[in-house]
Amino acid sequence: MLQKISYNLGIATLSRGIIGILSLLVVGILTRYLGPEGFGQYSAIFAYLYIFTAVADLGLYTFMVREISRTDNSPDERSIASKIFTLRLLAVVILIILADMLVFLLPYPPIVKVGVLIASLFSVGSSLSQILVGVFQKYLRLYLVSLADVLARLVQLGSLVILIKFENGLLWFVAVVVFAEAIHAGLIYGFSRRMIKIKPIIDFVYFRSAIKTALPIAVSLVLVLIYFKLDTVMLSVMKPAQDVGIYSAAYKVLEAVIFLPAIYIGLVMPLLSRFAIKSKLEFIKTFRSAFNVITIFALYFSTYIFLMSDWIVRAIGGGAFMQASPVLKILSFAIFLIFFGNLGGNAIIALNLQKKAMWIYLGGAVINVGLNIILIPRYSYFAAASTTVLAEIFITASMFWLIRQNTKIVINKFAFVKTILASSIVGLLMYPLIGSFVKASVVSLAYFPLLLALGVFTRADLRETISLKKPPELSR
Repeated sequence: MLQKISYNLGIATLSRGIIGILSLLVVGILTRYLGPEGFGQYSAIFAYLYIFTAVADLGLYTFMVREISRTDNSPDERSIASKIFTLRLLAVVILIILADMLVFLLPYPPIVKVGVLIASLFSVGSSLSQILVGVFQKYLRLYLVSLADVLARLVQLGSLVILIKFENGLLWFVAVVVFAEAIHAGLIYGFSRRMIKIKPIIDFVYFRSAIKTALPIAVSLVLVLIYFKLDTVMLSVMKPAQDVGIYSAAYKVLEAVIFLPAIYIGLVMPLLSRFAIKSKLEFIKTFRSAFNVITIFALYFSTYIFLMSDWIVRAIGGGAFMQASPVLKILSFAIFLIFFGNLGGNAIIALNLQKKAMWIYLGGAVINVGLNIILIPRYSYFAAASTTVLAEIFITASMFWLIRQNTKIVINKFAFVKTILASSIVGLLMYPLIGSFVKASVVSLAYFPLLLALGVFTRADLRETISLKKPPELSR
């Protein structure tokens, strides 16, 4: 099982590297062609719709992963997956229609409102794709999701290159995203049927039961959304589109990087859910192992991004977006915290503690929204970035306190301190070299052999993690 997780993680990491390069090219085209103002409008469109898409989740994604992880490949499994898929479809269609009506009440320019109408189709496809990822997660076949992601991003990039030759505007760029997502959703649905043949099933009795069970997850998700994405929407309402463009350029880096812990914890989640019921000892063991892995990568990425923010922003948007560099430095602390937040949030759901966690997310939402209302008018995107960090500190610390209270988990403090030491040493070595992207990046890689030398992980751990040998179950 652990080998399958390592294999999926390796493939997913490789695909994220490819997608990261493609995303960099896509964002580079958008920022350079649209400029800060146009890119700000583009970002506002998708940030606004993201709120409604996330609400439409209703906690169903995590609920489905938990439910099908507790069943074997059987008619019950197919029935559960099909009903949850249908419920998600109904929810996202209703909420996106609501979003399309409400956008005309907001002080957005007409082009943004029309863009929201067009991008609505993307939101529906994206929401349905996301719920189906739970199927791949259970069967540890996320490499198929990675393939669909890469192909869709290639389609988007190719379409943008063609589009630029015709000198079309913002709405055509939005339409390209819709086109790419249509292909992505089709691939995800087709691949998912290799494992579970999902089809729409209307069952209002089951829908009521599922919503009642998943409601605490849904409420927590909405509250997470408030501090994770609403800052962009608030910025778009309270400040010019140019400010939104600057903030969004930095935020794109955060979104790209935090996908890695989401992939890893997604693979670990079925184990956490199973062990939370069957063996608390195995749950603690799995949690501690995941915590150590998260620590290694959280410190590496946050340190690297903090020191190399100028280079990263220049690659994304060019000279017009250099104001995003200090914003990215602030968000690098949020990236560090979000790595652990992914683990804590999923562990809480596995332990069925989401009702208690609702109060944690509510506190984080109040902190984020309250500070943004007070500070954005004066400090703009710096306020949005700083409040994101403060909310993450509160939520992550509170989640781990809740987990500790219910499981008595004690992390390996020596490994944690050694990882911090390795990160600090590498950061000091990189600092004099940040004038050279290549030199500083090469030196940053010394972090991993340094961890090995300090005994944070062994050669056996390394061989298991990077092994490219295909697990027997995946070769059939």
